[in-house]
Amino acid sequence: MPVSRYRYGVLKAKAIRSIHGFGSQPHFHVCLQDDRGVQYRASINIRSKAYPSELLYRIGACLPDDAERLKLLPGGFTPIERGLPVRGLDFVRRPLLRREDMVPLPASLPGPDNDLNEKIVACIDAAVIAGADLYVFGDAWGPEPKTPDYYFGFRPGRGVHNIHMNQGNEGPWQGDNGAFRDGAILVHFADGDRWVGLFLAFQSQSWNTDERGQALK
Repeated sequence: MPVSRYRYGVLKAKAIRSIHGFGSQPHFHVCLQDDRGVQYRASINIRSKAYPSELLYRIGACLPDDAERLKLLPGGFTPIERGLPVRGLDFVRRPLLRREDMVPLPASLPGPDNDLNEKIVACIDAAVIAGADLYVFGDAWGPEPKTPDYYFGFRPGRGVHNIHMNQGNEGPWQGDNGAFRDGAILVHFADGDRWVGLFLAFQSQSWNTDERGQALK
């Protein structure tokens, strides 16, 4: 799906519950609710269609440059256009992490704490317990007035996807590329004013990109 068909921006809301991703094209799903009671779904790709299938991931402390502006955003989805009202994420030009800090993990494996499902659910559960605000960067879909959400049942269906690096793609995914359009989840814990980021990228993506997010040879 070309990124340009969707509205890039950031969803500010609190997580309510989540569903692990399984199957051949698994996505981890999070149900969120903003301060007006509107619900959304964050759909997180946890397995690549391209080889190798394991995504690169990192969950850890971070400090966004726009931290104070993020806190001032209203609840719900805010489109980001021309760097306003906050800057879009860019793993290459404005990195919150280093490529070498990311490690590949499969979507699901037998055993404890060794796959993306388990790593992500631990992050989301901590946010639920603390009542933390989530800032979900990615592309919005909906609202779909006649269609309830497929996983959580709320109506109208709406949410955010492409919650991963969105540049450096080649082949059939080249149309998804864009600078300052990367996806991620930033969690703000009010206690201690702490930020934790969930970052994902495909191993097939290049981290050497031009001003349009296209892979450089």
